[in-house]
Formats: sequence, C-alpha cells, structure tokens
Amino acid sequence: MSRNEEGPEQRQQASEADATATAFRASEHQHIRYNPLQDEWVLVSAHRMKRPWQGQVEPSLLKTVPRHDPHNPLCPGATRANGEVNPHYDGTFLFDNDFPALQPDAPNPDLEPRPGLSTGVAPCPQHSQALYLCHPSLPPSPPSKVMCFHPWSDVTLPLMSVPEIRAVVDAWASVIEELGAQYPWVQIFENKGAMMGCSNPHPHCQVWASSFLPDVAQREERSQQAYQSQHGEPLLMEYGRQELLRKERLVLTSEHWLVLVPFWAVWPFQTLLLPRRHVRRLPELTSAERDDLASIMKKLLTKYDNLFETSFPYSMGWHGAPTGSEAGANWDHWQLHAHYYPPLLRSATVRKFMVGYEMLAQAQRDLTPEQMSSSYSGLSRVLVAVATALVSASSPCPQAWGPPGVQYGQPGRSMTLCCPGVTAGAPVSWFRDGETRLLQGPGSGLGHELVLARADSADEGTYICQTLDGALGGMVTLQLGYPPARPVVSCRAADYENFSCTWSPSQVSGLPTRYLTSYRKKTVPGADGQRMSPSTGPWPCPQDPPGAARCVVHGAEFWSQYRINVTEVNPLGASTRLLDVSLQNILRPDPPQGLRVESVPGYPRRLHASWTYPASWPRQPHFLLKFRLQYRPAQHPAWSTVEPAGLEEVITDAVAGLPHAVRVSARDFLDAGTWSAWSPEAWGTPSTGPLPKEMPAGSQPHTQPEEQPQVASPAPPRPSLLPDPRPLDHRDPLEQMAVLASLGIFSFLGLAAGALALGLWLRLRPGGKDGPQKPGFLAPMIPVDKLPGAPNL
Repeated sequence: MSRNEEGPEQRQQASEADATATAFRASEHQHIRYNPLQDEWVLVSAHRMKRPWQGQVEPSLLKTVPRHDPHNPLCPGATRANGEVNPHYDGTFLFDNDFPALQPDAPNPDLEPRPGLSTGVAPCPQHSQALYLCHPSLPPSPPSKVMCFHPWSDVTLPLMSVPEIRAVVDAWASVIEELGAQYPWVQIFENKGAMMGCSNPHPHCQVWASSFLPDVAQREERSQQAYQSQHGEPLLMEYGRQELLRKERLVLTSEHWLVLVPFWAVWPFQTLLLPRRHVRRLPELTSAERDDLASIMKKLLTKYDNLFETSFPYSMGWHGAPTGSEAGANWDHWQLHAHYYPPLLRSATVRKFMVGYEMLAQAQRDLTPEQMSSSYSGLSRVLVAVATALVSASSPCPQAWGPPGVQYGQPGRSMTLCCPGVTAGAPVSWFRDGETRLLQGPGSGLGHELVLARADSADEGTYICQTLDGALGGMVTLQLGYPPARPVVSCRAADYENFSCTWSPSQVSGLPTRYLTSYRKKTVPGADGQRMSPSTGPWPCPQDPPGAARCVVHGAEFWSQYRINVTEVNPLGASTRLLDVSLQNILRPDPPQGLRVESVPGYPRRLHASWTYPASWPRQPHFLLKFRLQYRPAQHPAWSTVEPAGLEEVITDAVAGLPHAVRVSARDFLDAGTWSAWSPEAWGTPSTGPLPKEMPAGSQPHTQPEEQPQVASPAPPRPSLLPDPRPLDHRDPLEQMAVLASLGIFSFLGLAAGALALGLWLRLRPGGKDGPQKPGFLAPMIPVDKLPGAPNL
C-alpha cells in the first residue's frame, strides 16, 4: 500500500512515530548554549562528528627532546638572544622576556581627547573620527616575563612531581603579587606544543602585565558583576555548586578544587579549574589549597596525555580579580579560575579548526561537553607509570634506573653529576676514581654538582666527591647512551578471541630500558557504542611472561578495532609507538599439527596426507579453517600446491620411487587475516608393492608375518569432507564391463539424436514456391495457439 492509500489512522500513527523518532537529543541534534561568563552564545553540532575526515592531519606530536641543550636559550647555563647567561637553576626561573609584546621604551601616540569620547581614548594620529580610536600605553610600560618550570627540557607539568608543581604555583602567586602591585591586569598563560604555536619545548609559561583590562577580562568582569548584583553571590560559585549536583560534566574533584567541562565549552576538550572556596586571586590561596592545586593539575594534565596517548597540546591561563590601583575595590563578584583550551578533536593528529562559521558568525563546537567529560572519566592511569618513571629520574640525584649511584647521559650533551649524600648547594671536590687530579673544587660556585661539557665515551666511569673536611661524600658512575626511539611493533591473532603483540627497539640505546604496554578499544566519540560502554580503556596489556617483549590481550572482540600503545622508556626519556589493529586483519592461525604422509599400497604415484587442527584454534563446527598443501619430490626445488576440502588429501601425481616432502598451512574459512606459517615438513615415499586383493565386507586382511611385520594400529582418522579418496581399480573386470556398457548407451543416444535432426530437416525443407508442403512425421503436431480453449497470449 502506498502512502497515499493509507487511511487516516495509519497516517496519524506514522506521524506520531516520526515525531518520536525525531525527539530532541543534545548528543544528536544541533542547539545553542549560552556562556554567562563571557556573555556569548555557542552553537553545538554534535552530529558533525559522523562526517568522514579528509582534512589536514597533523604530524605526530611525539618526538625526542634532549634533556639539556646548551643552545636552547631556556636551559640552565645557556646564553639568550640578548647575551645574558642563564644561571644553573634547579627549580623555577623567572626572567624578562627578550621579545616582549609590549615594548618598554615605545613612545605613546600623541593623542588629543575629542568631545564625546571617554577619558584616555582619542582618535589615532592622522585620523580625526571616532571610528579610529587609540589608547595610549600608559607609563610606566608594563613588563613581560618568561617563567621556566624545570631545568630539564624533556619534562612537562604532568611529568613533574607534585612538589615541583607546587613550586610553580608559588612562583605564579609571587609574580602576581609583584606585578599586580602596579598593574591592573597580570595574565599568566602557557602554550604547550608546537600545534599551539609554542616555539620552544622547554617547560615554561609567560606573564604579561598590562595597564588596561583586556577584552576577555572586561567581558568576564561585566558578566560576574551583573550576576552578583542580580543574585547576590558570585556567578562561578553558584555554577560550581550546580555542576557538583548534576555530575554531568565533572572531570575531577578534590578537597579544594573542581575540574569540569563547561556547559558552554567551545574547544573539544576544554576544561575549567575552580576552587571550591570563594577566592579572588592566586596569592590568596592557602598552603593546603596550593598543595591540592598541584595535585589536581598533575591529574588533569595526565588525563589529557592519556586521552590520545600523546603529549597533549593546549593553551591555559589564569583569570583572577583585577589588581593594581583597583585592588582595594570590592571584587567579591570575582572567582579565581583557570581555562584550558586544547585543540585536538578526534585523535593526536586531527585538530579542531576555528574557521569559517566560527570566524564569521559565532563559536561552534562538535560533540557536547557531556560526551567530552565522559571521555575523561574513562581514562586509566596507564601513562601515569611513564610519568612516575620519568619523574623518579628527575630528582637531583636520580636513582630510578640501574644500581644506586649510576647517572646517565647522552654523548655530545652537557652532563651534570650531583654528589649523593651531600646537601644540595654544599661545595665539594670532584675526582676521577683512581686519579688524584682535581676536576672541580669548592671555588667553582657550582655547589655539589660537576658539569661535563659535551660528554663522550672518555668521560664514562666513576667519579668521587669529597666535602671540605675531606670526608667521602659519595661515588657516581656515569654511563652514556641515547634516548629511546619508537619501537617496532607487530600484532597477531591466533584465534577469534585473543591476540598478542611483540616489539623490538628500532635503535640500540645502550641504556637500561623498560617497556610500558597498554591498549584501548577504538570508538568514534559520540557514537552509540561509546555511550553504551562504561569504558573503552586504556587497559594494561600484560607482558607474558613478565619482562618479555610480548604482551597478550584476552577476550578481544573480533569485529572491533584496538589501539596498542608500546612505550619505550629509558633514563633519557620515553618514546611511544601507537598501532591500530583489528582481529579480522591480524588473524593468522598457528600451523596445522600432526601431519602424516603415507603411501597407498599398489599405487606408485599416490601418497595420502592427513593432519589435525592446531591446538590453539577453537573446535569445529563453530570456527572452520581451510587448508593448502604443498609437496615436492626430493631434490626438486619447485612445490606443487593443492587446496584440500578437509583434513586429508590424496596426491595422485607423485614421482614413483622418490621420497616427497609435504607441508600444510591454514587460514580462516572466510578469508579473514592471512595464511599461517607452513607446518614442519613430513616425508613419504609412494608404495612399490602390488595392489592388495579386495576382501569381503567385514573380513580382515591377511598378512604374512615374514613379509609385513604387524604394527600397532593407529587411531582411526578424522572423517574427510571429500568423497572416498581410495583409488579405483581400473583393471577390475566388472569395471571394464561397466565402461563398455556406458559406451554403448552413449552411442545409441547419439544415433537417435542424429536421426531426429535429419527428420526435422526433411520436414521443414521447402518443396516448391507454390506447391503444397510435403507431410512429414511431425505433421500431426498441433501448435499450442491452435488448441481449443487456448488463451490468446
């Protein structure tokens, strides 16, 4: 029935079904959300994640960063562009930006206020209209600073220890107090990763002070003040309480802090960091709140790194109440908070672009914030092990690798040795073991450290440090090697439910090395499968046996895809290889087992081969294998190949008198994966004896003891899927008579067919132009259309 032929009741039911099918769901349908903090609207288009991606794919974010590079202007002891030399700092380091956005000696524009314009704002030089306004950079010119988080270039905030991050928090609070005493706005921000425009991988942030309130700060000021005036409490305090109740977008909670994906988030994995207590500025945090802040920052940034198993890029910044001359005003409507804006969208190499509609209309995002927060909550702590391994090696005297007292470095790089058992900063004298020549004395000003410039193999060995009173401070052994490179990884499934992955180093580092292995089930963010599953990993991939270069995943799903993470870690860093696999592609059974090759008595050109399923393969009939068999006579290089239908095959063209090598391999019956390796070769030689006489049914063959000794009867063979493979005896008289009878029948049928064709030709041959047609033996036939009652077709 067509839609036009439906009755009113059917059309009403169909309409109600359509309405139910199109009921609004935030995770499926577009909608607009309001950002009360910045008074703007955000378009959410969750369905756009289903579109295929053929756009730009970023290069891998994983690369080896040297721990110390004397040419890196942010490293300890390096010379910067202005000629200044950095101190050998071992914590945070704050210095004036050599390339500030706000120049300290730039002249102010010569401005004359015009009637109707606000104070301090006037048309720019060479313009006289209010459409061309300038604002002077009020003296004194604001400073711009750079803050290094750590002396090592190959660590980031999630790889630092909580005490080290706490030192960064204290440095942030200190610089805000220092610059905030004079300037109304102090902006702390960090750009991490080349994708965010960071030009130097060394862990650092920037601090810009300004004599005016920037645009974003002005919008947040107006919004928070308006909300306070209308509702009597700070906007973000109430928002934090609502998110705690709803628990839809929470990422992390602690005693003093909240991390959540804002309801109005624009960037895919954007987060907002909020204190639970009403706090206006960073310097107002208590010691307990600062400790807790360091801890929750480490957890959040580790979650970011775990999300796509890469060093996650982002831009972040703190927003607190204005400072400077306005610091004493009533800023109770302000709540301290930090924004994190990461650019990645689908993977480590696919980013979100703010272009087109975002630049010309309004902010737009793919997926809902609720879906993003669920991605965070499903993360495990697999990569925390990487962070722990690296952080343990980032202490002043690293002892995480090898025996105590061993330190590691890279040839051609500067190396700093520290004296174990001596308080940091205490002066010591350094010697090579077995030598009396002083390498470095207390007057060097380097405390308990020994700096080796451009270390090479001659510098390897044991060093001794002594305190001023001549007491032995300790011994340090230097071993040089190279940072890890991405390992070579391959995976294979021997059945439908389990697979294993093996790896090997792509280059020899010469240093003690560990491998951290994990896997996760790949899903498209926002797909129904992800919402139904409580977690998609990552989960540890257990190494079997422990320490082996092999890990096994049990209970995998045959039609799912998995991402394998194998991270090579040594004292100089970590390098990760990610491999996407699916069981149907990596399926490769083990070779068949129990291959036997036997002669066929009386047939000098036949061999009978049989085998069994590999023990690792599930039993029939649920999972079938198909096989291929190869054979060749001795001293012949070429193999002949056949594909049996079962677990046995009769070779009919063997070379009489020569032993033959036979081997078999297996593959999934539906052609998933690839062929297995070949089984070990089995050998057999065709029979040279006479054909045994056929015995009556049920009788036993008689053998002469002197001709053929009795052997233990083998187990009955598995039933073959082929017809009876035993050869026919063409010398049997009954068979010869059957052949002659068949030839006679075929000859008779051929003669009958010829006579029929001749008669038909004679019947249809015309006898003359106008003469009557000669009757033939087909004349009595009546056409179908002439039969009485025949329908007119």
